Amino acid sequence: MHVRGSYCTAAEHSHTHCSQGPPRHFSHSRNFPRNTLLRISWTMSHHHIYSPLQAKGKQELRLVTLLPSPCKDAPIECTLSIGNLDNQNLRYEALSYEWGDTNGPRYDILLDGQSFTVRRNLWHALRCLRTEFSGRTLWIDAICINQEDVSERNHQVGMMGHIYSFATSVRVWLGEMSDNSREAILLLHEIFESFEEVSRPSQEAEKKAKELRKKLAERRAEPVTPPSKFDGFEELPLLPMVADELSEDSEALLVKERQLAWLSRMAGASELAGPWEGIAALVERTYWNRIWIVQEYLLATQIIVQYGWDYMDGVRFDKAISRIAGLAELKRPPYLLLPPSIQRSLDRIANGPGMNISRSRISTSTGKYLRRTLLQLLETCKKSKSCDPHDRIYAILGLADDLPPNTIMVDYERSIFKVKMDVAWWYATNSVFKSDKASISHVCSLLDEIFADCDNED
Repeated sequence: MHVRGSYCTAAEHSHTHCSQGPPRHFSHSRNFPRNTLLRISWTMSHHHIYSPLQAKGKQELRLVTLLPSPCKDAPIECTLSIGNLDNQNLRYEALSYEWGDTNGPRYDILLDGQSFTVRRNLWHALRCLRTEFSGRTLWIDAICINQEDVSERNHQVGMMGHIYSFATSVRVWLGEMSDNSREAILLLHEIFESFEEVSRPSQEAEKKAKELRKKLAERRAEPVTPPSKFDGFEELPLLPMVADELSEDSEALLVKERQLAWLSRMAGASELAGPWEGIAALVERTYWNRIWIVQEYLLATQIIVQYGWDYMDGVRFDKAISRIAGLAELKRPPYLLLPPSIQRSLDRIANGPGMNISRSRISTSTGKYLRRTLLQLLETCKKSKSCDPHDRIYAILGLADDLPPNTIMVDYERSIFKVKMDVAWWYATNSVFKSDKASISHVCSLLDEIFADCDNED
């Protein structure tokens, strides 16, 4: 189902393709070439591009404006500006993405008229985010933070919780399109709509729930027979239900009926495995293993999930993914045996790293906020990935409810040993565990596990 404003396909978002001949290798010069593959070293300094930010007591940040182009393959051009989070009228989107392989190819964009290198994944994101006729204001860490200025980097990373929570929306970039990804997003829309229909309070829903209770009561002593075919959501066999379930609220009953409908459809011979495999691939993308996404995803006011040219509203994405997990967890009658390929995909979706973060955001958005302690975050994120080992701590500081602001200062010049000591010292002197030697010992062991691949010398 296409829903206006919540989904875009490549056909709807297409730019004009420019005919520019075969690509040429980039040689560094002031003249920007038609193709953008960069052959020079990443160590080239970009320091001269940046104007300094006021750090002390200020909420200043840089924003990048992605300039429009009607030509899909035109060089990417951007401009920088400085904003302030204290400005109530500030409007920007924040990009949540994976930096990608440090040894992968580099691409070039124009930033304030000068060449600026970015990694492959960000270059593809910019290409797909660019519109035809209007500029787009974004916050992107790799561009908006002077990565060569450690002092600025420390200050800006300390602000990142505010940067993502104040953004008008966070654009989650899952990467380039792959096999079945478009079919996957259409299936997610279908799943969302089918369950949303029974979740909306209405007289029709109450009437349907009343009829369902009557059927359940009548069939209590009757065996449930396998469906001969699946024609939709209206005429379905009923799952065996215990007496307590007859008294469940209308929404719960209708959701269970809808779950059976989906399982019946998935068990049918005509159900294609490809879209389910596509959803499994989406929730298993390496983006979900980044430690920074815990903060970026959970603190966002609004999320748009995008891969390639296609995108989907984050609420729809999270709820649809969560509904699929519900299908995997539902106790099924023996006749509802799914084809092996679909069952494998269902298991992959239920256990994928994207499932956990989507469910966490649903809990937060529905008011079921669970207090997050630093220890819980360390446990949860201990296997998450980051380019810089410092981020294994710094990326979760803004989410820890038991950690007062500026208790552990961000400092990328600090040794990993001292970063570990900062955390351990806080637990030993200020936390609720300060008199519990066993808990402090556990924290130290956990920190050793998190930084097992790092040099432990000061």
